Amino acid sequence: MKTKSVASSCVAVLAASMCFFAFAPAAIASTEQEGTITSTRSFPSYTKAYKNLTAEAVSTDVNDDADWGGLEDLNVPQTESQAEKEAAAAKKAAEEAAAAQAEAEAKAQTQAQSEAASSEAASRSASRSSITYADASGSVTAGAAASIDRAYSLIGQSMDCTALVTQALAARGINFHGWPEEYVNVPGGQVVTDGTLQPGDILIYANTGGYNGGAHYDHVALYVGNGMAVHGGWNGYSVALATAMTEKITVVVRIP
Repeated sequence: MKTKSVASSCVAVLAASMCFFAFAPAAIASTEQEGTITSTRSFPSYTKAYKNLTAEAVSTDVNDDADWGGLEDLNVPQTESQAEKEAAAAKKAAEEAAAAQAEAEAKAQTQAQSEAASSEAASRSASRSSITYADASGSVTAGAAASIDRAYSLIGQSMDCTALVTQALAARGINFHGWPEEYVNVPGGQVVTDGTLQPGDILIYANTGGYNGGAHYDHVALYVGNGMAVHGGWNGYSVALATAMTEKITVVVRIP
């Protein structure tokens, strides 16, 4: 009895399923005919591309009128041939030899000029040492008188010999100052070689027993006549009227 009941249940379920599949399409079709809208979900398509990383990329997109230039446009370092290097080295050596020779000749010429100047100076010094100075006859020029007046006005003041002579020259409109031996170059001055002395002459002494370090002459003074001169730096540092020390004179400069 129980077995029959189970069998009946199975038959009923099977029958119900058959009825569902039979009527479902009809219901869907009926619904569509009545204007009912149904939605279905759609998914976008997706395509994955794999890039070939080992492939060589070559660009061939070039304008037809592109100008790439010629061989002359290439920036290629220029190299010298062995012959060119040897020629350049020989030219450099010749130039250096010519420069060395010119320098040697210039040094030899300078040395010769120095020796000649020293010889001439020694000759002049020897000739001057034998000169006996004496007053020349004639009147005193206006410029010489102005220098003498200025020198007399400075007696008793403190200044060295070069400052005194510079002040005396300034009185006659000459601006000059230097070491004692440089007064031989006073503008307009002339070296006197005949042994005469005139008031206003500049007396230059190479050695008076003073001390200038050996690099310069010792003294310079202004002659005022009668064997007398005005000296700066006398007995310390003062201006004084004293003997002209003609026996020690090295150079006499006269301004006409």
